[in-house]
Amino acid sequence: MPEIRNLQPFVQAVRCGSFIAAANRLQLTPPAISKSVAALERELGVRLFNRTTRKLSLTSEGRQFFQRVAPLLSQLDEAVADVRRSPAHPEGLIKVSVTPTFGRHCLTPVIAEFLQRYPLVEIDISYDEIAPSLVNDGVDVSIQHARGRGTNHVSRPLCDYPIVLVASRDYLEHRGAPQSPDELAAHDFVGIRMPFGLAALHLERLPGSMRKGAARKEKAFIYQPRSRLTVAGQPDISLIAAISGTGITPSSVPVVLPYLQSGALKIVLPEYRVRGDEADGVGPRIYVHYPHRQYLPAKVRVFVDYLLERFRATGVGKAELDKYSA
Repeated sequence: MPEIRNLQPFVQAVRCGSFIAAANRLQLTPPAISKSVAALERELGVRLFNRTTRKLSLTSEGRQFFQRVAPLLSQLDEAVADVRRSPAHPEGLIKVSVTPTFGRHCLTPVIAEFLQRYPLVEIDISYDEIAPSLVNDGVDVSIQHARGRGTNHVSRPLCDYPIVLVASRDYLEHRGAPQSPDELAAHDFVGIRMPFGLAALHLERLPGSMRKGAARKEKAFIYQPRSRLTVAGQPDISLIAAISGTGITPSSVPVVLPYLQSGALKIVLPEYRVRGDEADGVGPRIYVHYPHRQYLPAKVRVFVDYLLERFRATGVGKAELDKYSA
């Protein structure tokens, strides 16, 4: 492997057409350029230039070597320039992976504001049900349901993701609103098929919440819904079916909130939440993951800070959700 310090004089001599011009470009002396090129030729064991008193021309080996080395040195120069840029002016491409439902309904609508704040930053978003590897897949930021367990990245909670049952106003007016989990058997569902199959609903009653006259007092209720329609692969498609009056479906509060606010959907059994698969006992959450680096690129740092600022301020409490109850 030839020394890198001898490659730059060679490349500049080719581009400039002479040792004198290359020396001026690199702020060296012509003898220093000649010495570096000669050292490079010794290291490679080939002649790179044909030299005369008036002309400098590449040999065939020198031309082939230049074509391979010049792009690599350009990339190295760009990498050094990127690192040295002021963190006060982040720029560059951020590769983001996000779970599809949260990405479409929650992340994408707020990207414009971030891009307005940082006009030199670009974002490439992929919508992935399976979380990618930050290192192997070249992802800068991953936004997923699960807390990361690895040691090569940082995982931070972004927002709570409580799951409620919803249905359209037309459906509820036609079929009536269930007042207890027992009454769900008489209703139609829009089911969501997961990789392991059609999941049962594991309902948990919120502490201190009980409708007057409710017959059951259990804190938890497991129910296998009778799905008139089942969707797979794209869970948020169930919302479109629910809005059209097909039946009841589960959805997370951050995703369904705009439809609740517009009146397109109502919350069914508001004193219950659908339990997620979290093992830490904190309930469903969305997490942001990014590489564990001492020198985190400014573009990634400001993007993570923006996400935390934007979504930690969007929590919706039970009292506010009650006004959207069926």
